[in-house]
Amino acid sequence: MLKKIIVYGKLRKFLGQKEFEVDLNSPAEAFSFLYCNFKNIQEHMAEQLYVIKVGSKVITEDLLNIQTKENIKIIPVVHGNFFSIVLGFALKYGAKEYIKNKIIQTVVTYIGTTLILQGVNEILAPQENTNLPTGQDSLDPSALASNYSFTGLTNISNAGVPVNLVYGEILVGSIVVSNGVDTVQVEGTN
Repeated sequence: MLKKIIVYGKLRKFLGQKEFEVDLNSPAEAFSFLYCNFKNIQEHMAEQLYVIKVGSKVITEDLLNIQTKENIKIIPVVHGNFFSIVLGFALKYGAKEYIKNKIIQTVVTYIGTTLILQGVNEILAPQENTNLPTGQDSLDPSALASNYSFTGLTNISNAGVPVNLVYGEILVGSIVVSNGVDTVQVEGTN
């Protein structure tokens, strides 16, 4: 049955059109159509977050093969914390215009500036969520350990952690870049 694949945002610009009328049955087939007909689309889509909607239902990864009779929409997700920036400017403006007490005005201005800086920081350098679900209780200390070889507070081993490049002397916490464990049989008298 013919259905429309409707694309938005950067993907629409990349593909050169908004709609495709295709004979398909599932969102997975829609992606297959796009991958087969457009060069470098996988690399382009890997750089952006998308929401797939069938009708009003949001399709998750486990529902990609769901059979549908409705059109499929691929919508880019806007990320960054624009709300924080707007709220920060609103607080600063509100403090300047409407608050007459200098102490309260200073506190509200400080909160507004902090919100603006946090929003800009999230846009320029977004942080990847490293708290992946493990199926364990989140209050269990063993669930917080990211590596079972080095479970101390200062020795962590996460993927994607930046390693500092320093010229000169500096005192920093440790980030394990590489490690290995060897077992050696030691003979001796006990």
